[in-house]
Amino acid sequence: MLGATTAERRALSAVAERVKAELQPCRDRRSVDALVTRILIGFEQGRGRGDDENEVLIAEYIEALKDLPLAGIHAAAGRFRDGTPLLPWVRRWRPSPAEFAAEVREGLIPKRALLVQIRRIIEAEVYDPPSDEDRAKVAEIAASWLNREGETELGRPRPSPEAVAAAREDVLHEAGAKFREVAAGGSLAQLAARLDAKASAQKERVA
Repeated sequence: MLGATTAERRALSAVAERVKAELQPCRDRRSVDALVTRILIGFEQGRGRGDDENEVLIAEYIEALKDLPLAGIHAAAGRFRDGTPLLPWVRRWRPSPAEFAAEVREGLIPKRALLVQIRRIIEAEVYDPPSDEDRAKVAEIAASWLNREGETELGRPRPSPEAVAAAREDVLHEAGAKFREVAAGGSLAQLAARLDAKASAQKERVA
């Protein structure tokens, strides 16, 4: 599978940075306090409890949520408020600190999965699609090679292997016919006589 283009990698990097920021644990106790207090208002908070007891209750939620991101806490609070949590929950009772934290973590799963997927794409090999000019060059080179495969450098058709073998066979037959013709006409005997005469003449000059 092809990797992302350079432009796509830049866009995905921006998304990854935003997702990572949303997954950072919240260190602002007051922000978490405000979210928890707001969600608990609709439940039995204040019913038979004093302010000190409510403070202790909220502190338990803050402790359970201390390592979780504020965006996740806010989203989980909204789901409890709307009655649409991801995990099973009895609506007539307030979510416990553990239930609240579990709901936050459940809501973070898609974000963490998205971040993993983005990282895999970014770490893959970069793929830049060819331009129209690049495509034209490739097509020209391919056409050139296809033409050369069927023709010689002089532009003449390239003979097939069968045609080459037949031509060689014709040459052999022609050479054999000429040899037989020379032998039948006595040319070989004449050639031998001329060679003997040349050898004798050479010996006389040496002597």
